[in-house]
Amino acid sequence: MAGRRFERLERLFSDTMIDAHCHLYSSKYDDDLHEVIQRAQEKLQAVIISAVDPDSLQKSLAIRRKYPDFIQVTAGIHPRNAAKLNKEELRELLQVISNVKEEIVAVGEVGPDFYRTKDPRLRQRQLSVLEDAMAQAEAMDLPLVIHARQAEKAALEVVSRCTTGVLFHCFAGTRQMARQITAHGFYLSFSAILLFSSELQRAATEVPLELILTETDSPALSPRRSQRRNEPAFLETIVSHLASLIDYPADKVGSITAANAGRFYGLADL
Repeated sequence: MAGRRFERLERLFSDTMIDAHCHLYSSKYDDDLHEVIQRAQEKLQAVIISAVDPDSLQKSLAIRRKYPDFIQVTAGIHPRNAAKLNKEELRELLQVISNVKEEIVAVGEVGPDFYRTKDPRLRQRQLSVLEDAMAQAEAMDLPLVIHARQAEKAALEVVSRCTTGVLFHCFAGTRQMARQITAHGFYLSFSAILLFSSELQRAATEVPLELILTETDSPALSPRRSQRRNEPAFLETIVSHLASLIDYPADKVGSITAANAGRFYGLADL
């Protein structure tokens, strides 16, 4: 039954991979960004850069303008910034995002990070910013990319009634949480954490493949122990591992997860 469902998805979409979330504006790529993108172009159909503040947004858009057929951009608010914003600062940031609507494919990443944020008041502020960002995404008719580190339940409570698409990027929660998120029709994206977490590996086998994306979250989370700096070309390691978990060919899993990313981000021309 599962095999027939996967085959149907393959017939509908292309046969390559998409890195659904990374940070190529990082200074770690200052010396060789073009070569990094060239290596990605050899293996991937597209790369999605997630900006987290106005500075990274401008850098990300500049990269996109150099590689318009390959790079896409999302615009969000990093949790460490969200915890400190007053209402006027948040309004200004959301306006910055609104101003680039035609150049982005999603709002985010944005959301709570309870791993690094311990103060209950700051956690609540992160959730409040998420709620405002969700309203912004709905108003712009764009999907929403969630950052929820050790805060998946709290984030899901906020976005459960979201009227646009929702992606929990770099998902690292429990398999029970994975099932709850996908029960809403929301997407999960797996990073290289999938290679090392038995809980995530079980989750990957229990949620619909058509709601799974794959990402590097580079430059962090390299799947290669010999290369600490991650990059989009390394996505194949994550896709291959996901394929082994669900016992399905890696090239076909790459095709399906790329189709999922294209559907979520509205990449109709890819």
